[in-house]
Amino acid sequence: MKSRLFVFPLFLITSLVGTGENPHAVFVVGTTHYRPGKTIPALAKQIEENFGWKTTVIQPEGNPEKNEKGISGLEALKEADVAIFYLRFLTLPEEQLAHIESYLKSGKPVVGFRTSTHAFFYPEDHVLAKWNDGFGKDAMGSKYFIHGKGSTTVEPVQKQRGHEIFTGYNQAAPRKAAGTLYLSDLPENATVLMTGTGKFKRTGTVTNSFGTHELKAEMTDDVVWAWENRWGGRVFGTTLGHPGTFADANFVRLFINGIHWAAGKPVPPASAKIEPIGAEQGPKKNSQR
Repeated sequence: MKSRLFVFPLFLITSLVGTGENPHAVFVVGTTHYRPGKTIPALAKQIEENFGWKTTVIQPEGNPEKNEKGISGLEALKEADVAIFYLRFLTLPEEQLAHIESYLKSGKPVVGFRTSTHAFFYPEDHVLAKWNDGFGKDAMGSKYFIHGKGSTTVEPVQKQRGHEIFTGYNQAAPRKAAGTLYLSDLPENATVLMTGTGKFKRTGTVTNSFGTHELKAEMTDDVVWAWENRWGGRVFGTTLGHPGTFADANFVRLFINGIHWAAGKPVPPASAKIEPIGAEQGPKKNSQR
């Protein structure tokens, strides 16, 4: 299959065309943090080449967190069967956010990676400030609170080890996932698939701009989940997504399975070809949100 690359002044849209009967997945890269500009297009390429999907990657030039013109091309969400978001601290113009809001309210599936828990960062008095916590909480499953230090040790929840999203995933032992542990607060009706354990430098009562938290030197929290959001959309959410995690084929399989599940499609068999994505370790400082 051939890929078509459309170049516009402010963004790139890569459209990888599968068969007409297969789902159309639209990937939105809305940060340079943790280098999703490298990992997400590679993930889309595997889904297109190995499973025949049509994929569109919306990827702005430069850092969208610092670009007041935002992310062009979001109208592609109108044609999506499933949307995959990797966003962070955006202040999109109202007409651009309207495309995301319209997609969410349609009840279509959502996949959210790591920093999408804090996808937006509008001023408190802005008409769109509700999305600062609202995207993480209402669309993905949890807003952002605080994170630890170092890597995270993850393992499947015992009673969910038979979940189809784990098809082909090696559950023999806990795995080390690159990137710090994010604390989360999922709805009661979310299905927690994996938990992660990480360390924290500060302990006791700690206050940041996201609230006040009681921290211990080592903590465990939910890092991968399945859910139905407030608009009825199937959600595969995860606070994983460091580039070092994509370098582990087991996690790539988990992500691809989750995207299939969210779209209501059978997950690939355990024999399906899944490849690690790069070996870059991303930011040297894990302390950044």
